[in-house]
Amino acid sequence: MKKIILFISALSALSVFFITGCGKKDTREPVEMSINIYLVAPEGSDLGGKTIGCNDILVPVSKTVLVEKNAVESALAELLAMKSSKELINYIKGPGLFLYQATISNGIAEVYLKGDFAISTACDIPRIREQLFETAKQFAEIKEVKIYINARSLEAYLSLAQQGFN
Repeated sequence: MKKIILFISALSALSVFFITGCGKKDTREPVEMSINIYLVAPEGSDLGGKTIGCNDILVPVSKTVLVEKNAVESALAELLAMKSSKELINYIKGPGLFLYQATISNGIAEVYLKGDFAISTACDIPRIREQLFETAKQFAEIKEVKIYINARSLEAYLSLAQQGFN
């Protein structure tokens, strides 16, 4: 009986150790950082920025955010939270859409989204792609960005959406 109790105690201790991240705690303090959130100005706008599909303009909007985990995750969380205005539209919206996780390793940002985009025209596809990629790749340490939605690459997801407009 003592062996069983000792075994259960050891197993419990190991479980706590692994559940809490093998004893590692993130001791970094959150830091404020100025970032760009990329929104879309429709064709014909006087705003400056990068021209993207359907002659829209991708416009950087400077924001100060609190970075808790990493800059990419904070920037994309802010992008998802941004509301459209008369001049600038945020196409990163949709039913149940949320940022699940964003990680950075060896210069590669991997972004995981869940939900769906509200895609109403074929022009929404490059808008969504460019908003996400430009917002994520703006940081010096990021050399490559991989975005997934519902465990599928963003490109595969948007390609499927594009088929609905062909």
